[in-house]
Amino acid sequence: MDSANCPASLRKISYLLLAALFMLIIAYKLGPALIAGVFSYTIIDAAYKRLASSIPPAYAKWAALGIFTVAATFLAWMFGRFIHQSIRTIPDILTQALPKVNEIALRYRIGLPFESVADLRQALIEALKENTGDITHAGGIITRGFFHIIVGIFIAALCFMSEKDDRRRPDLYDALRRMMNEQLWKFMQSFERVLGAQVIISAINTSLTAIFLLALDFPHIAFLVPATFFIGILPVIGNLLSNTIIVCTALTISPHHAAFALCFLIVIHKGEYFLNSRIIGSSIHAPMWQTLLGILVGEVILGVPGIILAPAVMHYVRQELRDIPQPS
Repeated sequence: MDSANCPASLRKISYLLLAALFMLIIAYKLGPALIAGVFSYTIIDAAYKRLASSIPPAYAKWAALGIFTVAATFLAWMFGRFIHQSIRTIPDILTQALPKVNEIALRYRIGLPFESVADLRQALIEALKENTGDITHAGGIITRGFFHIIVGIFIAALCFMSEKDDRRRPDLYDALRRMMNEQLWKFMQSFERVLGAQVIISAINTSLTAIFLLALDFPHIAFLVPATFFIGILPVIGNLLSNTIIVCTALTISPHHAAFALCFLIVIHKGEYFLNSRIIGSSIHAPMWQTLLGILVGEVILGVPGIILAPAVMHYVRQELRDIPQPS
């Protein structure tokens, strides 16, 4: 049943159900699960469509799922390797940067709570003791978010592998189910369109940072470039952490490098909002100010997942509105 030919009351019910679903996602902070599920399904479905033209559909399904599993495992391994590299590299950067920090502090008569890595370690231990409750709460949020991502991936895989029911039944439930499936599929297409734009943005951001680091002959480039990507995924604190690591690394060269790096990072990260709105806006054919407003609202509601989801939601709503005839 085409949504354009559905009764208005049925269309309203489907929109209310979809709106209720998004409200639950916002209320319970399920943005990571939604992104993981939609992203996983999009990748599996794209692999299936390429394979289905060469091998039987039943085999293509399992092959697509296998390709996704291998790719997801490789990404998880890369992330684990990055964590291991961080544990080895960050102390080395701090060891070289702290003497420069102390030198600057003495020059401008700024009091610091530490003078060496050992003092910094002790200060961090004291800070951890004083903020045990907040750290435990933050750890719970991270653990819950990771669990949501895993569940979202499994739901996407199970949904893809399930048998499609194409039988038509003359009842309200079947008509509503078909209309909801059509609306969800439209949202998936919007997300896929935005995802392509997001890949371009990520490539530009990482490339600019890598060029900057190479131009100034930064040490630990093999660590800093992945750090810019992985740590930058975290909401707000991610950019602060990645910028701090790069500035500390620049400080191991000279204070002038650190100041220049700080200015560069401020400019590039402030420009990301406009880059997002420009590239994604051209992809979804929306004015720059509308896309920027949607990104800002999405960030306030869901953080980084909201930044990713907002353009997809805007594109989906626009497509739905175009499918509804103007009332006479």
